[in-house]
Amino acid sequence: MRISVTEWSVLKLALKLPRALVNPELLAQTLRAHAATRRGVAVIGVVLLMLLVFLHVKTAAPDATRLTVLVAQLAGAKLIDARWDAGAVQARTAAPGGPSAIREGDLAYVRRALDGAIAEARTTALRTSIAELRKDYVEKADVLRRFERASADSRQALEAAMRADATIVTHIKAAWKDFGERERLVAAENLAVRVIAEAQRYHHVPSAAHRASLESYVVDLPRVKSLPRPIQAGLERLEGDVHRILQLKPLEHVLGERLASLRTGERLDEISALFQRELEEAIEARERWRIALLAYTLALVVLAAYLVVRAIARYRDLEVLYAGRTRDLAKALHKLKALDADAQAPHRKPREPSDEDAQVLTEERR
Repeated sequence: MRISVTEWSVLKLALKLPRALVNPELLAQTLRAHAATRRGVAVIGVVLLMLLVFLHVKTAAPDATRLTVLVAQLAGAKLIDARWDAGAVQARTAAPGGPSAIREGDLAYVRRALDGAIAEARTTALRTSIAELRKDYVEKADVLRRFERASADSRQALEAAMRADATIVTHIKAAWKDFGERERLVAAENLAVRVIAEAQRYHHVPSAAHRASLESYVVDLPRVKSLPRPIQAGLERLEGDVHRILQLKPLEHVLGERLASLRTGERLDEISALFQRELEEAIEARERWRIALLAYTLALVVLAAYLVVRAIARYRDLEVLYAGRTRDLAKALHKLKALDADAQAPHRKPREPSDEDAQVLTEERR
């Protein structure tokens, strides 16, 4: 019968091993035979101590500690992401020149948190997803900075257009008495008001319809002629400011759409929830190991108490045995002395019993 190389290797190894390791019955007999020896007691003690150390290590739960730190870091990254989103919303409405939502160290903190998540990830798919999220956060920081600048420039352009409109209205009021063609003044004022209204609509909702409407009104601004020079200059400034809005707003809109499409907050929540579940499982496992350590410690205490009681009983038995053997030796010694004395003096009268003899007799009577 042919056997494989693996089977042959197993057979060779089995032949080299002791018979007690191959035969379970012999193994049990060997363990019982050596359990009471000093070497066996030492081996059992070492095994019990190693098991205690193992339970202590499991109770420490380094995985739970690392996951706790990681979950806290991911929560901090989530707060940073929420602040960035709030800064993006504020950039559309707040006055330009305010502080940026991105603080120094934000991106580095997010990177460290995600690097820790990559190190703790158990699957390749999860590591890939976290690496992509890390790249998206780098892009989000860059896009948000550009978005804040674009929003500030667009809002400055709108404020400049509103100032130009206020200037036009002031000059129209000043020329109302002296300028004869008042209907032209009214038309110029109405056109400026419509331009400002459409510019505000386009600023808040940069849709294609609002842009087309604003462009149609801007085209009419250069056609306004035969007006006082201050009013004409105000209309030219208004036209330039509106053109600037038309140039800046598309960039701001594109950057805002890109920020919304990244969805970093939702993806970070999913990853945090995953590691939170792993943390809960690690904490539950740690509690189970703590219960096992407590039970094992109590068992060791009971075993130690049993061994102490046995040692005390053994010590007392030895004391009793020692006392009995001491009495036997004393009796034998006394008899030897008596025989030796009788042999040396056979005609001597019997001697009086001494105190030692009386003590021996008393012990024998007892």
